[in-house]
Amino acid sequence: MTTKSAYFQALDPLNTGGALPAHIIREEITNSWQRCLQNGLDPCGVPVDAVVSDQTLTVARQARERLMRLVRPELELLSAQIAGTNFMCAFADETGVVLDTIMDTEFSESACGRSIRPGSVWREEQRGTNALGLALVSGRSSMVMGGEHFFGCHGGVSCVAVPIHASDGRIVGLLDASSEVAERQDHTKALVSLAATNVENRLFADAHRDDYIIQFHQRIEYLTTQSVGLIAVDETGRITGANRMSARLLTGMHLATVSRFDDLFRGDFQAVLRALARGETAQLWERSNAGFFARLHPASLQPMAPPRWRMREIPAISRMAPQAGALVLDDDMARECLRVAKRAASLGQAVCIRGAAGTGKTRLSEAVHRHVHGSGPLIAVDCRRLRRATDGGAAVHALLQGCVAPDPRTEGGGTLVLEHIAALDELGSGALAELLDTLREAIIAQHWCVLATDRTQGDDTVPRPRAVDDLRMLVLEVPPLAARTDFPKLARSMLAELSPEHRLSVKAIRRLAELDRRDNLNDLRHHLQVLAASCPAGILRDGQVDRFLAVQDTAGQACPRCNDTSIRRQRCLEIRRMYRVCQCNVALTARRLGVSRNTIYAHLKD
Repeated sequence: MTTKSAYFQALDPLNTGGALPAHIIREEITNSWQRCLQNGLDPCGVPVDAVVSDQTLTVARQARERLMRLVRPELELLSAQIAGTNFMCAFADETGVVLDTIMDTEFSESACGRSIRPGSVWREEQRGTNALGLALVSGRSSMVMGGEHFFGCHGGVSCVAVPIHASDGRIVGLLDASSEVAERQDHTKALVSLAATNVENRLFADAHRDDYIIQFHQRIEYLTTQSVGLIAVDETGRITGANRMSARLLTGMHLATVSRFDDLFRGDFQAVLRALARGETAQLWERSNAGFFARLHPASLQPMAPPRWRMREIPAISRMAPQAGALVLDDDMARECLRVAKRAASLGQAVCIRGAAGTGKTRLSEAVHRHVHGSGPLIAVDCRRLRRATDGGAAVHALLQGCVAPDPRTEGGGTLVLEHIAALDELGSGALAELLDTLREAIIAQHWCVLATDRTQGDDTVPRPRAVDDLRMLVLEVPPLAARTDFPKLARSMLAELSPEHRLSVKAIRRLAELDRRDNLNDLRHHLQVLAASCPAGILRDGQVDRFLAVQDTAGQACPRCNDTSIRRQRCLEIRRMYRVCQCNVALTARRLGVSRNTIYAHLKD
């Protein structure tokens, strides 16, 4: 056996001369140490800096693009919730390769921060005992505190890792949070577990979007939380899936042995489904007489949505899932854009919806589809992926022919959305002309509606894509968020979707409207998520907007009275930085810096 350092010997339950008794070391840690020793790792040495190539990292990210879009908001929320000195949040795939990270400046400059970077591999056989590697081996949430790491160089950091499971039970990724503050790790573990549950529930809803998803819990107030059980059923009552929480709630029932809703709950399934479809809360009784409250998952309650959208599995084709939340269009310009788009599409006119990032182009495309072909398939083609995934016009031609190929199960056509249509120009004029000719024939023969989206930069001089002219599309412009008159209703509707227990005051809405948003609705959603995570339930006021959001706009600016000299400027910037690190807590900032609260307040003034 490899000789260990004195520190490691004291912790090693395998070493009879150790200073600490074996029973104080958790069994999962000792088992991990044994695996590390069996793999030939030396605790007195340094771990291998295992990193995949940039190309491999890019491929891994592209293959998990949908998952990463779900994970990123959770990482941002986690970073806001656990922010402090030396902290980091990361997402790794099911092989232990880190794909995304968020960390503060102090952690990024540490040795551990430099090693936990996108592309780094954190399996046990390379890095020794660590939370990510342990969670991969055990399939459960794992916490490794300081000296429990196999290598001494990791002894100053405590980390928590929680696996993310797909609807079929497979591990598809892991969330990790690391910090130098070990006392907070139990609280951090709960937050990371909640974030992983959020992602799992969204993955479940995405995997079963063609089914009815019933969410249930013993307590009615928990139906709006992520602690609900989720069961997916088809129209006949056959169970097609269940999340992990369902197994915990249905004690004594083995979901693997049941196949129908009636096997779990008493009563007539169709009667229950009709009540749930009306938006009612139903009461379910398990076969063992345990009672539950149930509602239909929001993804199964889309207004105006057809009962089931059928999407075809075609390479390089993206599914356009029904968008969550109500569509708010009280602005005259946005409402007119949708009215004209619906009318044109009903007449067989191809439509291109242009707008800056986050202005709601996808939502409008979906609304047009519902109006024209509510019961038909909706297929979205990301033209950027199409260009990367094919070799020449012939392959593009074949792919799109497959999109609109005749299908005996579909009557009345459907909708084809060409997202990022400007990318089609790069296919070459010859291949593009052939492609469009094929599309025209299929559109006429099968009554397909063709929509396109094109991103603008807010500059009227930016030319529109040539493909738009070739398809003879009607071009409509979606107004940016700053130009819309329905901002108050938009903000309230979005917050009600994110956190029903919060409300916005009139002054808070005015203050929110003043913030700069290059990504429009996406930025607004992020700002509301930060407020909901940072503030207690109740009315959100303008002071909280200034406290948690406006300070971000002046991240690199000193207050006016400190701009005269470089020394005062640096001191002011440090105070403002620490204020953000302490989650805008003035008292905590003052304690960390050893100054008075009045000093902090003085430097926060504009």
